Amino acid sequence: MIQAKNSGQASTSREDSSEAQFTTIQQSPPGTSQAPLSQRSVRREHARYKVELDVSLGSEHNFYAGFVENMSAGGVFIATHMIKKCGEIVDVSIRVPNSVHVVRGIGEVRWVREFSERSNVPPGIGIRFIELEPGSQEAIQEFLARREPMFFDEE
Repeated sequence: MIQAKNSGQASTSREDSSEAQFTTIQQSPPGTSQAPLSQRSVRREHARYKVELDVSLGSEHNFYAGFVENMSAGGVFIATHMIKKCGEIVDVSIRVPNSVHVVRGIGEVRWVREFSERSNVPPGIGIRFIELEPGSQEAIQEFLARREPMFFDEE
């Protein structure tokens, strides 16, 4: 449970959400301490875009199919019940409309959204692209350039 502090007030605990449960990777360089993701301000490196694309994932032992719900130049969220573990490396193949290239590469599972009967959001996995085949990054950028971002950072 995360402890929240209000200035001038005693600590209060935040209720766990029963709608969705997430698992994330905590990475800190050796010899440093870093607050969990939920306790620090996290800014995305790339804008995220709502998309509807089919995807296939492969790993050492299995082949999975899923549905890309959102995408950025740095990764994708794949709605699927075939949950992978955080840190797992997967082969990713995404067919992008109006492109001669299929986005292919290697990704790492960075977070997991588990199924919940109390939520209307689908289970799935957040994947960060590690390595993309030639032409894939350009195909992603061209595809996303024709869309409006989902979220805007206010400064």
